Amino acid sequence: MLFLRLRTSFQHKSVRLISHFKHRITDCVPLVPPRKVRSKETCNRRHKGLVLGVYFNENVLRDPAVLTASARKYNEQVCGRLWSLLNLGPIPRLGEARVFYDLDPHYTFVAVAGLGSECANYNKLERLDETKEAIRIAAGVGAMAVQKLNPKEIDIESFGNAEAAAEGAELAVWQFNEYKTASINKLMPMKPILNLYDDCDIDGWKIGYLKAEAQNLARHLQEMPANILHPTKFAKIALDLLCDLNINVEIRTKGWAANHRMGGFVSVGKSSIQAPLYLEISYYGANEQTRPVVMIGKGVTFDSGSLDLKSCKELKYMKGDMAGAACVLAITRAAAKLKLPVNIKGILPLCELMPNGSSPKFGDLICSSNNKSILIRMPSREGRLLIADSLIYARNLWPKFIIDIGTMSNEVLHYLGGAASACYSNSEDLYHYLELASAHTGDRVWRMPLWKFYCDRVKDCDIADVANTGREEYGDSANCAAFLRQFVVDTQWVHLDTHNVAYTKGVDTPYLLRGMTGRPTRTVIELLHQMIAASKL
Repeated sequence: MLFLRLRTSFQHKSVRLISHFKHRITDCVPLVPPRKVRSKETCNRRHKGLVLGVYFNENVLRDPAVLTASARKYNEQVCGRLWSLLNLGPIPRLGEARVFYDLDPHYTFVAVAGLGSECANYNKLERLDETKEAIRIAAGVGAMAVQKLNPKEIDIESFGNAEAAAEGAELAVWQFNEYKTASINKLMPMKPILNLYDDCDIDGWKIGYLKAEAQNLARHLQEMPANILHPTKFAKIALDLLCDLNINVEIRTKGWAANHRMGGFVSVGKSSIQAPLYLEISYYGANEQTRPVVMIGKGVTFDSGSLDLKSCKELKYMKGDMAGAACVLAITRAAAKLKLPVNIKGILPLCELMPNGSSPKFGDLICSSNNKSILIRMPSREGRLLIADSLIYARNLWPKFIIDIGTMSNEVLHYLGGAASACYSNSEDLYHYLELASAHTGDRVWRMPLWKFYCDRVKDCDIADVANTGREEYGDSANCAAFLRQFVVDTQWVHLDTHNVAYTKGVDTPYLLRGMTGRPTRTVIELLHQMIAASKL
């Protein structure tokens, strides 16, 4: 009985204690709101990230790590927690980033990306503005690190140059998942909205974003499967993208090309059941009497090599052999969006090269519209035939200068790796501006020889005026440029062989690791900017 009374007494006291604590608990404000009553601000911040920067000066013994101005300001806002956590591990070097969580109520994820040394500047030996390139790398690596956590938005500091930061971030977060089902897409990180953080240079940010957007458009076109992006589909996409910006698009058929005696284009085009098309796009940002810049883009939507069939290893990249045409389309669209005061004529010869009974053969002879006879020494060297016809046609447009872009020879991959596009030019001034532009964009060009030595190689032909390559096994990229030079008279001209930079197999740029590259889109846009600023256009 005594035990029962004690137990009952204890139970009564327990009830009183529990009720007392219940009363005290309800009087307190909980540290974390219950899930059902979470505030809208708290929900939104769960989907937002921030990218900041840190320098690491290798030669400084004491305090080598230095936060950027924006990072220092943020560190003060969180009472020094960012710097404390950063020092718990290795400081990120250039190309590295570390992510921290829940440092403040506004951002769930904060990435700190390495910028390398504070002393970086224009490097004459490297032909590169290393400050801008470090900013692109930091913004890109930081944005990718946060993107993996699937935020809806990412705020990115300018690192001192908002344009370069926007380029690096936008190029890094790009994805090609157009043909994946909705259920699989939900499992993948989304492409977040990118915003400028703690800087008022909105115009610079927008310019950088538009340049990167143009390059991403070229990448998107390169990634599209060849059975979907055939010449007709490419022409339709051009109409959809350009006509709303008051860019004129003219589509010509194989019959039109035959009437203009474009022997190379007709010869290559008849190798496929897909009808070849010849596009001419016109953007007028200046007075209509102003001479235009003519850009020619190789548009082979799939390059099998014809009877000179490529290997399986090479064929998997050949859906992107229209990289030149994709770049020209993207550059023209960007010029219209940026409202550049320049006239542009874009020429896009579009076709497929397939092996069939109508394919060009070893030893075939064709004739161009300037009455030069051409020997097809190698059927797989088809791109230069399309560009040659277009160079002749471009004379009728009274160009200020001509740029042609195309994936011409895989030899440049062995020469240059993915470091720079191979550049051939007959104009010192034009090359100077292009080199300067490439130093600013980080998408460099390197001048290659356009010598009589190579011209003699392609002219060494018994039955025609010129052959589409030399007899020798090596030097094909230079042979291509020498061949094209035969169809340029006195116009300033640049030929860009982009085989080594159009595909990521040769590229190790941290913000361009996904799929095709879209190079050198930003470099040509920057060239137009440079020449406008110098009043050369």
